[in-house]
Amino acid sequence: MIYAMNIKRTLISAVPAVAMLTANADTYTWSRYDLTFEVPNGGFVTYNSSSVFEIQWHDFTVSIRLFDKSGADDNFMKYNLRKMAAGYNMFDTQLRKSDVKGFKGYNLNGTLPDGTRACLSNLISKKTNLALQVEINYLAGSEEVVGKVLKSFVEGKKQKVKKEKRPKQKVQKKGAKPKPIKPGTVDDEPILKTYDI
Repeated sequence: MIYAMNIKRTLISAVPAVAMLTANADTYTWSRYDLTFEVPNGGFVTYNSSSVFEIQWHDFTVSIRLFDKSGADDNFMKYNLRKMAAGYNMFDTQLRKSDVKGFKGYNLNGTLPDGTRACLSNLISKKTNLALQVEINYLAGSEEVVGKVLKSFVEGKKQKVKKEKRPKQKVQKKGAKPKPIKPGTVDDEPILKTYDI
């Protein structure tokens, strides 16, 4: 399963209002495959399994599926993207080589019948036996965010998990007198600081 720092597959939906992915991004790591990626923060995870991850916002969705790359050559990837686009009745499509570091593959961008945009990507790892199928549905104007999501895929990059600092609990020894709390403080720490002028 995928968790906030442990993700296997991701479907992402984002809002075009999310202008800067790096400033407002959630990082996910699919630990089983050592795959890390970023998506705009604030999304709602709609599906999470060992080979599929989906997340959505009110006007942006991302879906990631993992496969074995056996037999996946350039012709197969192009054929698969065109077949998916035909299944979605996409028009005004453009097929381009992907520029994701550590992966080779293709992106197919186009318009869906309802007027929304879609980016279909097949990415094959250069290091491992991993193939990704990424589908991103979005409204016009979010092309920059789509590009940042796709370029964020990295293999072998460990993310540091921020540990929450908890205050040390003060334990009073048995039979000890309670320590009086000074007025204007909480546990001997001033509530308000005063300054002499």
